[in-house]
Amino acid sequence: MVKLMSAKEIFQREKEVIKREVEKIKKEGYTPGLAAVITSDDPLDLETARFFVSKKREDCREVGIYFEVHEMLNKPQGEVLNLMEKLNKRDDISGIIFQKPLAKFLDEDKIFSSLDPTKDVDGLTPYNKGKLSTHYDFSKDLLPCTAAGIVELLSYYDVKLEGLDVVIVGRSDLVGRPLRIMLEDLDATVTCLHRKSKNILDKISRADMIVCAAGRPPELYSQDSFKLYGDMVKEGCIVINVGIRIHPESKKMYFDVDFDSVAKKAKYITPNLGGVGLMTRLRLLKNIVISSKLQLEKVKP
Repeated sequence: MVKLMSAKEIFQREKEVIKREVEKIKKEGYTPGLAAVITSDDPLDLETARFFVSKKREDCREVGIYFEVHEMLNKPQGEVLNLMEKLNKRDDISGIIFQKPLAKFLDEDKIFSSLDPTKDVDGLTPYNKGKLSTHYDFSKDLLPCTAAGIVELLSYYDVKLEGLDVVIVGRSDLVGRPLRIMLEDLDATVTCLHRKSKNILDKISRADMIVCAAGRPPELYSQDSFKLYGDMVKEGCIVINVGIRIHPESKKMYFDVDFDSVAKKAKYITPNLGGVGLMTRLRLLKNIVISSKLQLEKVKP
């Protein structure tokens, strides 16, 4: 029988731990704060971004973290960088997150190179990417939230990764690339698939674990779309769903995994809701605590 890897229990339990951590930081005279920035005005991206940002606001409020959002829709890069500079300098903002994808005309390298690495709660600055690629402390460093959340969820369910053949559909800086490193460090053999990959279905069919992080469901995208169905995987595999998009008009959610058909063959599977999304939110809160401690050291007399 398939094991459902729900994150609801660990999310609620760990959120209470984070709440106590935030209270300790406040007693030292500093209030953690998160600034979220949205830049893409593409209707699909914007609807999904606003949904995720609303969850971040909700989580921050519950654990006592100050939150603000800046919608820089279709704003020129100069204005975005000016906002970044102000947020970098503000003592009351301990974490900054740019909701991806960014507006297509923005230079991502320039944006993230300008972000204070100690406030980079998504682990996307060159400094934090470098730490991930060389030597990192899983509990103390600012790591990409979704990738770290997936690793923590697998550990919670005691999934043994050593020797597994893992396929990740997608190679983004948020999920595919950092998750490949983390899983390889746990002795899995990892392949990242992308739109130019050959023999995609064959690679997926032979994988022990499939992580679906394309975020281009066929219901919404006519080109380069992806969805995992039960006839694409082998019996006893592990399936992790990451991708989600929300239709801007109907508000209906679409996912990278056809849960019902895949669950009939998988040994472990995450729910489309209540799985990786909660773990991403949990890791973000943990990263804000980490960044807040770094900012506290700066403002101490």
